[in-house]
Amino acid sequence: MKHLAAAGYRRMPWKNGQGITHEIAREPTEGEDFLWRLSIAEVAASGDFSLFPGYDRTITLIEGEGMRLDFDGAPAKVVDRPFAPFEFQGDWPCRCRLLGGPLRDFNLMVKRGAARAESECLRLPAAPVARTVAEGWLLIYCAQGRLATEGLHAEAGDTLLLEAGRHVLVGPDALALVMSVHMLRGR
Repeated sequence: MKHLAAAGYRRMPWKNGQGITHEIAREPTEGEDFLWRLSIAEVAASGDFSLFPGYDRTITLIEGEGMRLDFDGAPAKVVDRPFAPFEFQGDWPCRCRLLGGPLRDFNLMVKRGAARAESECLRLPAAPVARTVAEGWLLIYCAQGRLATEGLHAEAGDTLLLEAGRHVLVGPDALALVMSVHMLRGR
């Protein structure tokens, strides 16, 4: 279990060089190839997304007015609702058109055939909420307020990285983006 402070996110250029991302966590932690990676992208201008063949992507708008994504061979998608995850394949050539200025979004990528991802936006009530990952990781981004689980605390902008198991979250009035990475059998 790890607390990942926003100040420690690794700033790096997009794979295609057309933007900046802040890598939060990945498995494994080093090398070009990864099983999964979580980052926050700064999208300052309309343009092409980087291609990630063999990966499934989930993007979630966290700041800004949104964007229209045009894909080669797939229907276009308008992403303009904060904290509403959208899934697509990293193989799909994608062009982004900003709807009203720069934005920031989460980008969770998992290697297709080895893992799958689920994302949900969760307003934590006064009562504790449990989430379970049998084999894999649970990534919890604190968007607003403060939340805690098993002795770890996160302020707005921080992420908690939890390994497989059942985890109980508390944080009255906290807004969290909860992302599960599940290992697929046979891996």
